[in-house]
Amino acid sequence: MAVADLTVSAGNDGPWVAGGTGSYTLSVSADLAHERSDKLVTLTHTLPMGLTPTDAEGDDWSCAISGHRVVCLSSRTVAPGESYPPVTVAVRVGRHVTGSVESITGLSVAGSEANTTNNTAASVVHIEPATA
Repeated sequence: MAVADLTVSAGNDGPWVAGGTGSYTLSVSADLAHERSDKLVTLTHTLPMGLTPTDAEGDDWSCAISGHRVVCLSSRTVAPGESYPPVTVAVRVGRHVTGSVESITGLSVAGSEANTTNNTAASVVHIEPATA
C-alpha cells in the first residue's frame, strides 16, 4: 500500500524582546516521491516556559491552545510536492525571559506514513532583554 510522507518545519520572526511578542510559522509538506496525503494530520507545537501562545491559525487548520501547547488539525488533501497552508502561532514573551529558547513541533498522521524521522522540528529564537 502506497502512503504519503510528510515533513514538518518551524521558523520564527525573531529575535524577540523580553515582554514583547513574536510569532512562529509551522509548515508541512508532502514528499514528491510518495502518495498524496489525505489522512487527518495533527501538528503539536510546544513552547518553553516564559512563552505563552496567544493565537494559532492557518487556512484549513483547526487549532486549540492549552497552556504552552498548540494543537492544530487538518484533513485537507495535499498532492505530492505540495504543502499544507502554514500555521502561524502568535506568542507573548515573558518579561524576564532572555537568551535562546527552543520550541518543538511534532507531526502525526492518522494511519501510516512512509517516513516518521522527519516529523519533528525545533525552532530556536533569541530573546533580548527589555530596555528600560
